[in-house]
Amino acid sequence: MKKKTKSLLAAGMTSALVSVVILALLTMWPVTTTLAQGTVVSDFALLDQEPTVNDVSVQCGAVKTLAPPTAVAFVFHTTMTNRADLGGANGFVRVTYRDGDFVDYAIPVNTTVQISLAAGGTMGTDDAIKVTSGGGAVLVGQASITVQQGAKPNPAISSTSFCTTTRNGDSSPF
Repeated sequence: MKKKTKSLLAAGMTSALVSVVILALLTMWPVTTTLAQGTVVSDFALLDQEPTVNDVSVQCGAVKTLAPPTAVAFVFHTTMTNRADLGGANGFVRVTYRDGDFVDYAIPVNTTVQISLAAGGTMGTDDAIKVTSGGGAVLVGQASITVQQGAKPNPAISSTSFCTTTRNGDSSPF
């Protein structure tokens, strides 16, 4: 019985030693990661709805090619604060897609909302996203986009920037 126990212990210790050696070798192996294919570029724009500035909206969008426009995937981020000191009340952050569909995210006064969305899969539907306020919210924040290098700004927004701000007195692009 003692021989069998010694054999099992020796086999177990050998197995543990082999596992440790393999784990050590694997941790030394170089690891390469890629964010899809190619380099990612980004852009941002600010939204300031304080009474002296009173921006209307902030929007971002991208296309893969211009003629004809083709879809390119991107990630859209927005961070907005609803400021009581600027006259804000409980309200919402409205995220509107290019086709007019929208989602209202509740934002109590003196709080911040952060939203990240995958978009750009369908031309004319989600190739551009706009942020506005509603329900008494006075927003201050920013919107940004990350997209693969080689993508173009969505011409519905701008010919030079992926993200823009619509100023007081101007009309939102969609």
